[in-house]
Amino acid sequence: MGHKQSSTIQSYALAMRHFLNLYTLMLCFIIMACNGSKYKEVDEKSAKFTTSDASELFFKNVRSIQYDKAVMGDTKLDVYRFKEQVEAEDRPILNLSIVVNWRYDEAYVLTEPNAFLQSLDTIKIMWQDTVAQENGTYQFSNGNKAEHFQLAVQLYRSIQDQRALYILNDDQQIPFMRRRDEREAFRKSMVDYLRLVDLL
Repeated sequence: MGHKQSSTIQSYALAMRHFLNLYTLMLCFIIMACNGSKYKEVDEKSAKFTTSDASELFFKNVRSIQYDKAVMGDTKLDVYRFKEQVEAEDRPILNLSIVVNWRYDEAYVLTEPNAFLQSLDTIKIMWQDTVAQENGTYQFSNGNKAEHFQLAVQLYRSIQDQRALYILNDDQQIPFMRRRDEREAFRKSMVDYLRLVDLL
């Protein structure tokens, strides 16, 4: 009887060792996938809002702990805001929220300008690439979900390409998203959203 118990314990220990090895391997694949997606190009014209079971599970079980969660009124939509996003009113800041509609397997990214930017009828952002000697502008008036997606992707790509950004207000060029913590909060939120809708 003692021999059988010992054999059973050894079999259990071996099975657990295999399980832990498999778990570690899967975790490594996930980490590599996360790092690899950091520089993947995304086209702002191809907005996508549908999620998959796998992407929802990953966000809910792994990434959502980095966010503050709220429920949006009667719609019962879940709204996630990155815990490390910068809150300030003395300079222009644009944060993101991820809105998840679990019932319809959809998710939306919404741009959330602070009070500094809300005073502007239209947000005009100039970008400059000092290496390629290029520049351009983005414009946004509080639009639909596709327009929120477009602006978010444009800014995400500018951050990835390390472009200088300015808010245009009359004759002023106000430095925008210069601090690392502002850029990282935006970038991480965007990466999580793009993974959630299977674009990364």
